[in-house]
Amino acid sequence: MRRLLPLLLSTAFRLALWCLLTSDLSRLNLLIGLVVALLLPRARSRPLPVRVLLKATVRGLLAIPQAFAEALRLVMAPAMVEREDSEPATDRALPLLVFLDVFRITLTPFTIVLGLEDGGRRYRIHTLTPASKEDSEP
Repeated sequence: MRRLLPLLLSTAFRLALWCLLTSDLSRLNLLIGLVVALLLPRARSRPLPVRVLLKATVRGLLAIPQAFAEALRLVMAPAMVEREDSEPATDRALPLLVFLDVFRITLTPFTIVLGLEDGGRRYRIHTLTPASKEDSEP
């Protein structure tokens, strides 16, 4: 049972990606996608703590409406200011959590992760933000 749940989740995720890529929900396409999802090799990693994974997933989902709000602010902004920031990193030993962190950060418009600093404890982030009144004054 412990191996069945990860197999089902990864197969469902791969099948969902297949459907998004092919844009076809016919029975034959779903069968082909299922076969492909089952034949692709699986990564071997240690089990993820559910609480940490859930927290990272929720943070990623909350980043979607935030990205839309930032995109609207950037469209309406007359000028942009470049900034470098840093943000705490999650456990670097778990590649999925690193991926979810980087995905969440780079999902927002004009934001990218430049790398790690402080021995891998913080992400260095480059971002463009709308200029505030203080930034535009000489």
